[in-house]
Amino acid sequence: MKDRLWQAAYNAFCPLLNKTDVVAAPRGDWPRLPCAVVLYDDLIDLKDCTIFVLHKGQLTGLPKGELRQVAENWQWIFANEVFVVLGRSPRVKNDVRHSGDLVHCKPLMRFLASASLRKRHSKIVYVHVPKTGGTSVWASLTRAFPSHAYYTSPRAYLSNPPPEDDYDLIGLHFSPRVLLASLRQDDWIIGMVRNPTRRLISAVMHARRDTEDLEIFTASARAMRQMDLAQYVTTDLGRLEARLQLITFGTHCRQTIDAPSDHEMLCSARAFVRRDNVVLAPSERSPEFMEFVAHRLEFRPAALPRLNANAPAILAANWAEVERAIALINATNVCEREFYDSVCLSFDGLRAAECRRSGRSSLFPIFRSPPRRAAKPHPQPAT
Repeated sequence: MKDRLWQAAYNAFCPLLNKTDVVAAPRGDWPRLPCAVVLYDDLIDLKDCTIFVLHKGQLTGLPKGELRQVAENWQWIFANEVFVVLGRSPRVKNDVRHSGDLVHCKPLMRFLASASLRKRHSKIVYVHVPKTGGTSVWASLTRAFPSHAYYTSPRAYLSNPPPEDDYDLIGLHFSPRVLLASLRQDDWIIGMVRNPTRRLISAVMHARRDTEDLEIFTASARAMRQMDLAQYVTTDLGRLEARLQLITFGTHCRQTIDAPSDHEMLCSARAFVRRDNVVLAPSERSPEFMEFVAHRLEFRPAALPRLNANAPAILAANWAEVERAIALINATNVCEREFYDSVCLSFDGLRAAECRRSGRSSLFPIFRSPPRRAAKPHPQPAT
């Protein structure tokens, strides 16, 4: 297996299996098992399952009440940074919670106790568009708010919606319009967008990493990895990815993507940004974004770690292909670039208004993250 943490989980539960077992596990490059396997994506079905390999990034894949019953009645067999493995019947002498790996069990324990860990009366919804620095921001936010949940798809959200008073922080990997009707007046939606051309190129470079597991790739990610970039942008999948931010904020998650025009999505996305309870910012200014929302929403953020970033070498290795595709990308994402520019202006306006309101000339140096080590220079696309 490509990932050592996935391999460690496999090494822990595989020797415990017999041919009558049924394993529920997230889709991935698992080696052959001696029993039946049910692979899950966003929703989890534990019917007939005897071993549950729970990915901690997919805690919302089944109803919370069912997950609580599993946690209370099944044996906790193994835990690491990614997984908790549970058995319907005892398989090992000692519960993993009684070992030094208890620390890896705590994310699930906190999730099940989320209502008791709340610090706020209102909710914060964080919209994570891929390759906008969202992994780093989410890590900072979750350290500030242990009462949180993350939804990877609209289907997971609609199937297992969050209880009204369970979470301070909810993360989404899709359009926030799916939950607008459930928000209260004092709830907030926050998120970041990135220069559209750079975001698309970053997504393609991510898909071409040697360490990625092809078994979990979407059709779009497979095409990014296998096709020439200019050719990819001409496909339906490529056109969607090139306009992903516009689609995320300018359409409803259940709306067919081809229904609205780019101009209609642009108007809708701009109207969304103007809502009183929405704060969007350019990802290139993520420290300022964290400073702003921390002051506005009254919490102390943790430093922003650098997570899930592409190595400069991968862009350098693909630079000639990127240069050939730049003009086509820019012709495809015209309205998304207009949306990005409007977010930049909107965020400037929000910061200026906050400075006037607080009587400060600049915002909150007490919250500044420590300086990052300077990265080695590498080629950048002209946009």
